[in-house]
Amino acid sequence: MATAQELYDDLIMEHLARPEVSLGRMFHAEGLKVNGKVFAFFSEAKGGVVLKLPAARAGELVGEGTAEVMVMGARRMREWVALPVPDEAVWRRLMAEAADYVESLPR
Repeated sequence: MATAQELYDDLIMEHLARPEVSLGRMFHAEGLKVNGKVFAFFSEAKGGVVLKLPAARAGELVGEGTAEVMVMGARRMREWVALPVPDEAVWRRLMAEAADYVESLPR
């Protein structure tokens, strides 16, 4: 079974196959960007992937126990959630969902 970092690294390669996806820095980590906006990064502190999703969707994932609320300092990030448990199917699906969401945001 792959570690969380290994799984994230594998999924990065899948996303980088898309021409609109690139790597960039966010929150002291290297993250995936679509059209210049970060949608995913790996958090050593959380031990998993952190994703940007619509606030309502983020709330659903937290409510069902799939994700944890992302807090930066004392601020709760309403559109960011952490997925600390490495699960290839879940991470692949939600990373794609995050990429689609961020890609849909106005530039």
